[in-house]
Amino acid sequence: MTSSSPKQKPVGTPSSFIKKYLYMGVGFISLFLAYIGVITPGIPFTGFLIIAAWAFSKSSKKWHDYLYSHKLFGPFISNWESERVFPKKARTLMITSMYLSSLICWFSTKSIPITSIVVFIMIVVIIWTKRFPEQPVAIIL
Repeated sequence: MTSSSPKQKPVGTPSSFIKKYLYMGVGFISLFLAYIGVITPGIPFTGFLIIAAWAFSKSSKKWHDYLYSHKLFGPFISNWESERVFPKKARTLMITSMYLSSLICWFSTKSIPITSIVVFIMIVVIIWTKRFPEQPVAIIL
């Protein structure tokens, strides 16, 4: 007689091994893009940083802990995880870099359709970030 319950894969199976390294790959690529985003206008580091933290939480405690203890990234990720806070400084930097990038896009392409698409995407991202508070909510007892 066969059982109708599905069989569970034991931890350490080849599929979990592959998933771990896929998540690590996503984490490293996102972390690389976050570092690039810190110094390059037009590439916002925040989204990539959040993706890196998520991917490392599923694959590598070492790299996850590295992000949380990082001088620049650590406070941002901690606030994001605990309160879903998007700091004013990060938002201002992001909007400024997006503005500069839209100017670069316009002057380099002189294409209204391309620039319009880029600006539309930037506006959507700005609206998304405005949904989150700039600082943790104080709990008054």
